[in-house]
Amino acid sequence: MDNRRWIACVALAAFVVACVAVTLCPAGGSGWEESSRGWRGESPERNAAFSDNGMSLDLNMAPGTGIAFGSPGAWPASAVASLRMSADNVNATGNDYVPSEVAFPVSVTFVFGEDSLELGTFSRVKLFFRRLAGGFPPSGIRLTYAWGNRVPAGSMYRLEEEETVFVVGGSEELGKEVSATRRLADDFQAAYGRAPKGKVTRVVVRAQRPYGEKGRSAARVSVGIAAK
Repeated sequence: MDNRRWIACVALAAFVVACVAVTLCPAGGSGWEESSRGWRGESPERNAAFSDNGMSLDLNMAPGTGIAFGSPGAWPASAVASLRMSADNVNATGNDYVPSEVAFPVSVTFVFGEDSLELGTFSRVKLFFRRLAGGFPPSGIRLTYAWGNRVPAGSMYRLEEEETVFVVGGSEELGKEVSATRRLADDFQAAYGRAPKGKVTRVVVRAQRPYGEKGRSAARVSVGIAAK
């Protein structure tokens, strides 16, 4: 067996193991599921509400807690997202620019699951193994809207090859609620220089307070999606 086939077999086996390690459970309706993907700590105190086109999440997070909710869908690329976020603390122990270290207090990710970048086989395998420790994100190109820890509001940057972060709030807005209306196709164009291919196939709402942080963090995030 040549090296390429061996790498492919190992990658496939690791993928199966990673998938088995994911915990999914119904979150209360409207297609949302609670997930433990990529988080080894406990779940925070939270109050979640769900609707046909979104959800809201109020949190009181002690260090070492985190939660994620995901919902599959088929929203057009022209959809408009209404976001509201607030946090009274940031996570100072990580690095917002490093995928293995980043832990936004709250974030919302829109996944274009029918789209991808041409990275090549070697780059794909390398990226795969890099994700083994932290869990696998949904496949496709991702736009993440986040409350930044050190990165100022209004920033846009490439976190990974297929994920771009838009920072809607940060340390200067602590204790305030920030609202934003985003046209996903416009943000995709700004991030990748072209129109997206296909629909938005998944939305993920995430909140984290890693071990090592000092004190609790009260945060809130809500998202609504309207087809246009």
